[in-house]
Amino acid sequence: MTWAKSPICLSFALAKHHHLSQILNGLGNTRVYRMGLESDIEIRLLGLPELVRPGGAVIFPAKGFQLLALLARAPSKRLPRKELAALLWDNDTEAAALGNLRQLLARVRKAGGAHDDLLDADTKTVALGGGAALIDLSLFEIGYRSGSPEQALRGLLLFRGELLEGITETTDAFSHWLMVERAALRERFFSAASSILIELTRFGRASEQDLRAVADRMLALDPEREASYRSLIEAYGRNGMHEEAERTYRQLIAMLEREFGVPPQPETAAVLRRVLASRGHQPGDLAQAKPQKAQPRVAFMAPTWIMPAGDPGQSALLRALVEDIANELARYRSFVTLAPHSSFKLAHDSGVPLDNSVLRADYTVSGFVKPSEREQLLVLRMADCQNGEILWAGEFSFRPEELVRSFRLLSLQVASTVANSVERHLLDVMRRDGNNQAYLHYLDGQELLKNSDLPRLRRARRSFQQAIDLNNGMALAHARIAQTLYLEWLALGGNDPEILRHGRESAELAAKIDPGAGFTHLMCGSVALYQRDFDYSAEKFAEAEALSPNSADFLVQHADALSCFGEENAGWAHFERAVDLNPFAPDHYWWAGASILVQKKDFAGAIELCAKMASENSVLRILTACHAHLGNRSEARAYWRRFQELYPDTDPASAVKLAPFKHESSKQTVLDGLRMAEH
Repeated sequence: MTWAKSPICLSFALAKHHHLSQILNGLGNTRVYRMGLESDIEIRLLGLPELVRPGGAVIFPAKGFQLLALLARAPSKRLPRKELAALLWDNDTEAAALGNLRQLLARVRKAGGAHDDLLDADTKTVALGGGAALIDLSLFEIGYRSGSPEQALRGLLLFRGELLEGITETTDAFSHWLMVERAALRERFFSAASSILIELTRFGRASEQDLRAVADRMLALDPEREASYRSLIEAYGRNGMHEEAERTYRQLIAMLEREFGVPPQPETAAVLRRVLASRGHQPGDLAQAKPQKAQPRVAFMAPTWIMPAGDPGQSALLRALVEDIANELARYRSFVTLAPHSSFKLAHDSGVPLDNSVLRADYTVSGFVKPSEREQLLVLRMADCQNGEILWAGEFSFRPEELVRSFRLLSLQVASTVANSVERHLLDVMRRDGNNQAYLHYLDGQELLKNSDLPRLRRARRSFQQAIDLNNGMALAHARIAQTLYLEWLALGGNDPEILRHGRESAELAAKIDPGAGFTHLMCGSVALYQRDFDYSAEKFAEAEALSPNSADFLVQHADALSCFGEENAGWAHFERAVDLNPFAPDHYWWAGASILVQKKDFAGAIELCAKMASENSVLRILTACHAHLGNRSEARAYWRRFQELYPDTDPASAVKLAPFKHESSKQTVLDGLRMAEH
């Protein structure tokens, strides 16, 4: 469920009149920017230095860019005047250098125009002010430190080139400083880029535009760095973009041959082989599936009366009843029911069509009403059109005076009886054909899934695959493979998007094979939820519930998903319906309910639901957070110690990172509770 299966709009406030160190700590709240948009950048130091919107006709001094770079890279964003003067000028005396610095500060303030808070100077030091928050280098640093992939990506895209690219008038001391800082920034840039690629592709569904934007920045900064190509190939593979991975590798080969006359390193070739090998794991396309038999077709013949015939009104009522039965049978998925409007026109001999070429019926249901000593009886029989064999016959009370009152009940009873007979006959045929082996493998896999440890998950997947090898059209086996894949992804810590992506492919193939099976849509929704594709997930959960509205298992999974979407009240209503249908529920029901109550801030209620579970191990996080919020510090610390014994070296942030919430704030309740218990 949400918290037990333990891991992630960008706008932030930047102060206008506060020190930049306060800004980096998120304390400012006066100026609000969307970081990384070109319109937000006032001063560029990465690449060619530039004041984007200069005030009036005043030119920003070149030494001013050097001054800003020195301050932006200083640990406290502040440096002594003497140190700045020594780095910027080669004067014979210190006094002359300090004089030059005073003049530079005046020119920077004048050139800055509206940015009067760009610098903050006193008699001994100079620092960056709040206005410096719109320097691209500062925003890159904010994104790098934020821990948010979105912020980090936007900051990364500001890195247009080397620090102060093309600058010429420098002192030897400044040149040395610039060389060291450029190397450090390059290292930080490529480290950030590699981390961003991993985060973007964590769920296998990164935006192609984002990946290509990172690739353009990486290769523009250093087109000969093989490690960049390697990171990009791996990212494209994790995202399922295999053609792009191959194209990048060919681009690398051409560059290395042109520049150095050498082939790619073995490590890079190995990454490409691993990426391309994953293509063989994809489920086969539906068009390549083994031919499936068409669904059997059931036709209802026009009912008749045995003498003495009923009146015309009764005859019309009888035909309406049979039509209602046929319509009721239309909800079954194992066979199709032909429209009575057509089948009533078919001539037949005791239920066997005289000409079956148009309707192509496999089974027919024919009948008549006959009088008995006390009441009239509706006699129905089902025949196999292939050999004329009577497969089933039944009698039902047909008393006109009571028929209107019992009309719907009778139609349901007859439809259920006919459906059972058709399906039983189909099962007998399947046994004779040997297809029952596929079903047995499917049942073996289901039994293994009752315990979700990694070895049993993989054994279950092998059983489902054996079922598919025998019957590629078994939609539920494809859906179960999707289930084993997303559970394995969770068991492995959510770090392999290939597994999750293949799970989605299997689920969508299952839904394509049998769009009427609710479980196939349930798996599509479950996998998409962990891919953070929330709109698609919500659509699929709703579709699954519409197809199976009274399945307790479906309801509890939908309840958990609704909580993740931020709809805790709707989730709780679904949970209550699920428990009403399955009052002696297995542990994962209470697990889901407790997760929902945490979101509703009902911590005592969540603890009560956890008490219904046979084992507390899967809800230690929930119990820790709930007791912490209730002020039960000793209990919270005890549960947190138990959790860390099971998962060593796990901190509160990593304990909640897999939770697939639509809104990041939804994680905060549990995260706050875990942090309270930790201290």
